Amino acid sequence: MLNKVLSSLYSWVIMVVFVIAIITANSFYVVQTLDDLSALEARLFTTSRVISAVNKLHVAVLRAESGQRGFLLTEDEAYLEEYTQTLNNFTALADEVEVSALASDLPEQSERIEKLLALTRVKINGMVRIVELVRVGDLEQAFTLLESDKGLDLYNDFENMFERIDSSERDIQGTHLASLMKLRRDSVNTLLISSGTTLFLIISIFLLLKANIRENEKHKDILVDVNEDLEHKISERTQELRIYSDELARSNRELEDFAFVASHDLQEPLRKIRAFGNRLDSGYRDVMDERGQDFLARMLNAAERMSMLISDLLSFSRVSTRGKDFEQVNVGDVIDGVLGDLEIAIEEKGANVIVQDIPTIRADKSQIDQLFLNLLSNALKFQTADKAPLIEITATPPSETDMKDILLADEYDWIKIQISDNGIGFEQSFAEKIFAPFQRLHGRSEYKGTGIGLAVCRRIVERHNGQISAKSSPGEGATFTILLPINSEPFGSLNNNGDTTHDA
Repeated sequence: MLNKVLSSLYSWVIMVVFVIAIITANSFYVVQTLDDLSALEARLFTTSRVISAVNKLHVAVLRAESGQRGFLLTEDEAYLEEYTQTLNNFTALADEVEVSALASDLPEQSERIEKLLALTRVKINGMVRIVELVRVGDLEQAFTLLESDKGLDLYNDFENMFERIDSSERDIQGTHLASLMKLRRDSVNTLLISSGTTLFLIISIFLLLKANIRENEKHKDILVDVNEDLEHKISERTQELRIYSDELARSNRELEDFAFVASHDLQEPLRKIRAFGNRLDSGYRDVMDERGQDFLARMLNAAERMSMLISDLLSFSRVSTRGKDFEQVNVGDVIDGVLGDLEIAIEEKGANVIVQDIPTIRADKSQIDQLFLNLLSNALKFQTADKAPLIEITATPPSETDMKDILLADEYDWIKIQISDNGIGFEQSFAEKIFAPFQRLHGRSEYKGTGIGLAVCRRIVERHNGQISAKSSPGEGATFTILLPINSEPFGSLNNNGDTTHDA
């Protein structure tokens, strides 16, 4: 059961979807981790930038103040070097602090930095005033400003604001560093999870492949067993068919033997019966009474019917045993020949025969001739005395409905030939019965015949891999439909080349 699940198409689909889902999830997590790393790095850079800018400003102010005090005590211009440098660089330092403040994560930090810059400007302005008082020689006023409470308060405010800003930024920096370390640990966990899922997927795929290979081997073994069983059954069936073939060959030989007996052994005593009957009729009619003459006439009629029956039976058996090779046959020429043979009957009945163009087919010419001779003879024979026969022969391609019961419908091109008449017709319930040997729908006194003709027609059509059917109703004529392959090979004949064992 597990092997079937693992080797089924659905399991492979689920596995592929699962692999894609895992890969997609890992990819999204990696991208998210990279984004978080980038954001943390940007924040750390901003924090470091703020701390650095504020520290530069703080150091510059302290150095300027230190230089100012040295100049105040010594009045030596050399002490004003740091002071002068701070004044020159103050604008650049203030701009750097303001720009870094804009990128800070704390909204209140910008306000603090603005206050720090304002205090710095006040502080620098105070230092400038003291230096200028010293330069003009007003040392007393300069010392008074330097040691006043206002100057000390300003310095304390500046230091406090600097420490608040520095402390806030360092707290933020510590938070970012903690987040960075956590993200690093999470990345390691993600790597472990991805490695584990990848290993699981590899093992699962390996198991699936192994199960699939095992299942394939199992199916292969089953297929080998089935093939061996089929070969055994085919061998048995071939042997049965060979027996049936031998039986069919024996039956055909018996049929040929029967044809020989019918053509020689049965015809010979029949000819003697008819010959002696004719002698009695011609030489002894005068000495026989009416009853004797009636018996003799009945005997001669029975002998004639027996002779016709044997001839028709021979024709029926020779469809298979005396069939010729197939060749290209112009069916139109065959019908013209048949109409020529029936010319006298057509003229006597005043029949009108309409024939459409019919293509050339591959067939046994003699049997196609016999087929149309039998059908046209029946069309002329089964007519009422007060109506001129009208016979129409058409040829059209068959429809899908026509071909639904044909076994070789897809192997050949087909032609549909219909022979319609305006004769006496018959009940449609007899449509199959009329093709059976010795089946008659009317008495011998009404229409002559042995009931073999249509059976011969069916056997000829079947030998040509075709089908014949009839459709009719009483008093409205009949239509015989023939479906024939245009390019076919003989079917059902073991003696198609015309070779025979006996001569009739």
